[in-house]
Order: sequence, then structure tokens, then C-alpha cells
Amino acid sequence: MKTELNITLIARGCAITGDMVVDHGISCFGLLDGGIISTQGLLHIGEGGLVKGMAQGEHVRIDGRVDGDVHARGSLEINGHVSGDIFYGGTIRLGPRAALNGTLKRVARMLTIEAESEQEQASIAAPRSSETAGVGHSESNVTEISRAMA
Repeated sequence: MKTELNITLIARGCAITGDMVVDHGISCFGLLDGGIISTQGLLHIGEGGLVKGMAQGEHVRIDGRVDGDVHARGSLEINGHVSGDIFYGGTIRLGPRAALNGTLKRVARMLTIEAESEQEQASIAAPRSSETAGVGHSESNVTEISRAMA
């Protein structure tokens, strides 16, 4: 049985501008000027890595720096620096070099990262019902967590 390992690597010295969404693991040792979402696997911000935006994933490990909110559905390990709010649904571990500047909040694991379904996309085109009219949240495929926090 062949097992494929899918991972995206942002190497040291590499700089990417814009948001990234991947359906597998990702390791960032460079600069990402934008948000990053990993829907499966490990999201690792390595030592020397910098994310200037939101970081979201199933399992998140931060050894570098995130200047934005962090969302982890499963495990979260911080041994780097986070300037933003932290939302976690499973376990959290703070290492000896962890530095946090924001709030820490446990959320339900059911609030998951998932792309919009066709039904949700159809509801965007349809007029909003009276119960959602006036509610100011943008329709995107970012996360249910983000929508819950809006």
C-alpha cells in the first residue's frame, strides 16, 4: 500500500504575498504576508517563519511568529510568538519560549474549517431571510469559527 505525503513548504528566504488555502499539511519557514489555512494535517510555522495574517488548521504548531489570530481544531502547540487571539478546540501546549499577546479561548471542535457547500453558495445569490438581514458578516470559505466570532 503506497502512502502519499502531501505537504507544502515555504522555505527560508521565500516571501509570499496573499492568502493560502491548502488541503494538506504546510510548513512555513519564510514570510507569508497573508492568511494561511490548512484543512488537513499539520500547519507548522517553523523557527524563523512569519505569518502576517490568520493561521488556521487541524493541528497547529508555532515555533516562529504569527501576527494574527490562530485557530486550531485539534492540537495546538506554541513555542514561538503569537500577536492575536487564539481559538482551540482540542489540546493546547505552551512551550518555554511561548509568547502570547491576545486572548486564549477554547471553542467547540464542531466549528471546523470547510469550504462553502453548493447550498451555501446558492443562498448567497438568494435574498436573505429576515433573521439574517442586517447581520454584517461576509460570505467566504474561511471558517465557521471566523463566522461565529463575527
